Amino acid sequence: MPILMQIKDDIVQNKFSLGEKTLSIGRGTDNDIQLDDKTVSANHAWLEWHPADDERTHSGYRLIDLNSTNGCFVNEEKILEQDVQHNDIVRIGFIAFRFIDEEEHRFEETSKVHKSWIPGVYYTKDK
Repeated sequence: MPILMQIKDDIVQNKFSLGEKTLSIGRGTDNDIQLDDKTVSANHAWLEWHPADDERTHSGYRLIDLNSTNGCFVNEEKILEQDVQHNDIVRIGFIAFRFIDEEEHRFEETSKVHKSWIPGVYYTKDK
């Protein structure tokens, strides 16, 4: 299940499980994701769920700005509407999120540690 992780200085502050539905984001209490920040509009954005149309298309999410005062950003580019992909940084006001799609998440290969000829010095080989 995709998640939206609120981050600050690369530290996770909060996690929001997205499920397969459209979510509202804003400062107002009627939002699915409520943000307590004066730079966020009362009804700032939607994170819209799109199911797959057929076997060739993938389901996903689209961030839609709702004419907010300070805009929406994906990877620091101001957007009106944009699909979000695994590892994208979404910014609403001053609040940043990392979009994680667990289906796309792949662990990097573990590096092998090698001992050098110098006592106590170890290294890894880049592929």
